[in-house]
Parts: sequence; C-alpha cells; structure tokens
Amino acid sequence: MNRKNETVCSVVLGTVRRQPLLCTALVLAVAGAVAASLLPPLVLGRVVDRLTARQVVPFALALGYFGLLALSGGLDSLRESLLTVFGQKMTHALRSEMSRKLTKLPASTLAGQNPGEVAARFSGDVDTVEALFTSGIISMVADACRIISILAVIAVENTGLALVLLVILPLFAIFTRFVQKRMLAAQLENRRAVAAVSGQVPETLHNIRTIHALGLESYMEQRYDQRIGESYAAMEKTNFYDAIYSPVVFLLNAAVVGIVMLLSASGNADVLALFGMSVGTSVAIINYISRIFSPIESLGMEIQTIQSAMAGVKRIDAFLNQPERA
Repeated sequence: MNRKNETVCSVVLGTVRRQPLLCTALVLAVAGAVAASLLPPLVLGRVVDRLTARQVVPFALALGYFGLLALSGGLDSLRESLLTVFGQKMTHALRSEMSRKLTKLPASTLAGQNPGEVAARFSGDVDTVEALFTSGIISMVADACRIISILAVIAVENTGLALVLLVILPLFAIFTRFVQKRMLAAQLENRRAVAAVSGQVPETLHNIRTIHALGLESYMEQRYDQRIGESYAAMEKTNFYDAIYSPVVFLLNAAVVGIVMLLSASGNADVLALFGMSVGTSVAIINYISRIFSPIESLGMEIQTIQSAMAGVKRIDAFLNQPERA
C-alpha cells in the first residue's frame, strides 16, 4: 500500500509537533520582544518631561530606560536565534522527505526529469522555504503584532495621531497589495528561468561531445543567454518594486511626524484637544511613529520573501505529489 504523499505544510506541522519546547520558546520570545519594544519610548517621555520641568531624574528611571532597551534587543536576538534553529530543523525534515520520495519514484519518471531541475528543488527551493519561516511568516506576524500594539499605545497618548494613522495605514496596505501582486509574478518568472538554467548546465556537459560534433556551440550559448536574460528581466521587475517601496515608507514617516508636530503647535483649542501633548509625550510619539513605520517597511521585505518562497513551495509540492511506484 502506497504511503500518502506529504506536502510542505504537513512536513512543517510534523516538525512543530516534534519540537514543542522550541516552538513554545519561540512564541514566548516573539511576544516578549513585542511587549519590551513598547516600553522604552514611554520611559523616555517621562524622563524628558522631568527635564523640561527642571525636576531631578531618578537614577532608577534612567537605568530602567537603558535596561529596557537591552531587554528588547536581547529578546530580538533570542527570537532570531530560535528562528534559525527551527528553520534548520524544518529544512532537514523537508530534504529528508524529498530524498525518501526520490527513492520511491518509478524509473520512467526519473528518466523523464531534468537532473538540474531536481537538484534546484533540493537546494534553491528548499532554501527559499526555510526563509519563508526564518524571515517570512513568523517575522511578519511579529511585526503585525508590533504595529497593532503601537497603535493602541498611540491611541492612549494622542487620539488625533491614532486617527491620522487609521486613515493612512489602509491606503498604505492597498499600495502594499499592489506591489505584492507584481512581485509574485516576477518571482515565479525568475524561478522558472533559474530552473531552466540549472537544467541546461548538466545537459550541456552530458552531451558535450555531440555538441562539438554537430557544431552547436553557438546555439547552446544562445539558449543559455536567453535563460539568463529571462532571469535578469524577472529580477529587475522585483528590484524595481522593492526600490520604490522603501522610499514611500520613509516619506510617509516624515509626513506624519510633520503633520502631528504642526497640529500639536496649533493655537486652536479643538485641535489641541486631539493633538495637544507635552514635550516628553511628543518625543515618545515621534519614537513610536518611527517604530510603526519600521515594521511596515519590514513587512514589505517579508512579503518579497514570502512571494519567493511560495513559488518554491509549489514546486516542492509538485515533486512530492508525483505517484510512487507500486
């Protein structure tokens, strides 16, 4: 009786079930890093308020600020370390399953496959799936939680700014979706081109005598150049959208800070009711604005990683779903 075909999803879930302590520690590290990142701006705001009021800043308050910064950095480092360990274990399980599948394929199936393309699935495609978890989905969830938490704190500290961000962020999400769709198409094109190049190299070496005998060197060179050109064109599309994404984030960051500072300096009582704040709170708010746009920028890079990895997931699933010999 043939064993049920595995998929990338089932292999990942199996890795999670076999590593409960690692997964629990990873979840706690992600949650702790998000929580710890919210506290330093609040403490800094209190310090600035005391300084502007010409009050003595307690040593414990100053020490607590630097301690929270160190704690946040330490938890971020722990999260990255645990992600790397999880990624390696998941990659090992995925390659092991693919190796098992390779030994179960019929000879006719193996003969009809390009060796270079199969090798590309074991190397490049699996590496992109690892990136899906080490710098993709989990990091994306952590950044999303950080954004939501910062929005909640900003709503308490400055209601007007929270309303401004609630208008801007959906528009920015639409722009992100626009970039996401086009990057996915470019990543799929690049995957196909890379697989074709990887397959042509061993094919050329295997038939090198025939190529020389028939004088097909120029033809093979043109074929190789065409594949390289297709990969280059696909990567250029990806790089273009990636290049316009980050500047948009920085411009939004600067625009929001400028708008809030102008409104908080307004002499209108109604405007000040929404945007008025102390000097210390303004310092904390500026810090939070930078912190909320930084994970949004990271989301853009993580979207690119996820789009690239999804192309690899589809190719690996197609390999694992091939019928085994009876």
